[in-house]
Amino acid sequence: MSHEQQAPQRTDLRAHAAQAERLHHFSHGLKNRLAGMMEVSRMLGTTGDPAQEAELRTFFEDQFFKALREVEGLLDDMAVDRGVGRLALAPTPLAPLVEEAVKDARHRADRKQQTITLEGLTQVSVQADPHYLLQALQALLSNASKFGHAGSAIEVQVVPAGERSRITVRDAGVGLTTEDLEQVFQRYAMLSSKSTAGEAQGRSTLARARQWLQAMGGDLTANSEGKDKGAAFTIELPLA
Repeated sequence: MSHEQQAPQRTDLRAHAAQAERLHHFSHGLKNRLAGMMEVSRMLGTTGDPAQEAELRTFFEDQFFKALREVEGLLDDMAVDRGVGRLALAPTPLAPLVEEAVKDARHRADRKQQTITLEGLTQVSVQADPHYLLQALQALLSNASKFGHAGSAIEVQVVPAGERSRITVRDAGVGLTTEDLEQVFQRYAMLSSKSTAGEAQGRSTLARARQWLQAMGGDLTANSEGKDKGAAFTIELPLA
């Protein structure tokens, strides 16, 4: 057989020993969590005991987020890059984006009789990617509504901070404990806070938003005085 006719070399897809061991432990743990969740799903709605039903739902949610955190841990261990991709940074007028995010949030807030107030908005521009900045603002307002009580206020405040602009979204909701604050930007962390009307909780949106903002040269921080004392999330971005 000539060189041109030789069969192509088979690619060896076997994992290195350390990777194989890591994947083995991961798959074993994931299968156990999924089996537990399947069993709980079969039991839900059959006990006739509201307290037991609530306990089962809490267990299911806990296992769900632990499984997602373990996926993130595996990706970290294998050095899989999960960056934000290519940002289109440009001088971006802040007022239109904030106003658009507030407008988009009003339908959710109206359902819970919540009010949104906007204070201090000025005609400044920041160095940002407008697409990702809008998504970050929308995420903070959605979060404030989810964890805010019915009839409560959501405040959006824009203030100068030297060579930066600071946008704070503050709610009067369930608040964050010290332990919650330590984990609030971790993907799929199981926080003690629960949405006030049973809204779905992604548990990864804030982590992504912070990653986007840091890639723009800014940051996202969280503050709360504790349980049932509301929370504030602050974006800082450099002025254009």
